[in-house]
Amino acid sequence: MTTIFISYTKEDSICADQIRQGLEANGYSVWQEPDYPTPRDASYPYVIENAILGSAAVVVLWSSSAASFAWTKRHILIAQRFFKPLVPVTLDETALPSTLLVENLSGEEPCSEVVQQVLPRLPPPGSADPLLTFGEQASHQYIRVRKEAIEQAAAMLQRGDHREEVLAILEYLAHNDLMNGVREKAQAVLAAAAQPGTPAPRPSSIPQGARHTFKARCKNGHVNQFDKRDVCSQKKSIARELNKQEEIVRGLDELLLTCPTCGVEMAVDVDCEGY
Repeated sequence: MTTIFISYTKEDSICADQIRQGLEANGYSVWQEPDYPTPRDASYPYVIENAILGSAAVVVLWSSSAASFAWTKRHILIAQRFFKPLVPVTLDETALPSTLLVENLSGEEPCSEVVQQVLPRLPPPGSADPLLTFGEQASHQYIRVRKEAIEQAAAMLQRGDHREEVLAILEYLAHNDLMNGVREKAQAVLAAAAQPGTPAPRPSSIPQGARHTFKARCKNGHVNQFDKRDVCSQKKSIARELNKQEEIVRGLDELLLTCPTCGVEMAVDVDCEGY
């Protein structure tokens, strides 16, 4: 069953529950956050990352509370890292993040009414899309299935299918999987893909090298593209340390960038992990 990840804060939980019910009524599965681990546990980031990796899309409930919640920003960055469709639903007038450049939907109580607007932006229930299946397998709880996903990735790269998306997931597995065997297998496929003579990627809506880039809109409305390999050296990490009061949020960095068009400075949240 096609799974959807809903990103929301506790302040917006009523709206999130209404949307969840609407999605389930239309044949979707909605990921449910477990009781354990909690955001204060070291394994929590891995659980969230894998939940988004295995989901078909991410619905973001955006509000003033979401804007001040680090994990909402992290959910968006993870989805962008894996090229997952993002569906922002704005619950108030709070400005969207500068890197969230997709069309947003306006959500009002009851939020169940926005579901019909969300549905056209999602893959169909029961989708057999090979890239979606690959993400589900790559995030599976069983080591054997994750290794099978890596073998599938090698075959997809040989055919030139979804090269950027596949490489992004392999790079994640190579650095973050909890098992050495999975990391090593992913690293081997990445090394083979980097060798000269690998098949050229098939025509795709995702340009080559896109996994290293992001776009951001300045306050004057100019949209510019930046390369993480160039700009992440100036990162200021806003990940939190593990203690009794705070949550762990890895892969969330703040960059102070200059708009090449008008020269205005802008603070941008970016996932600089691995750069």
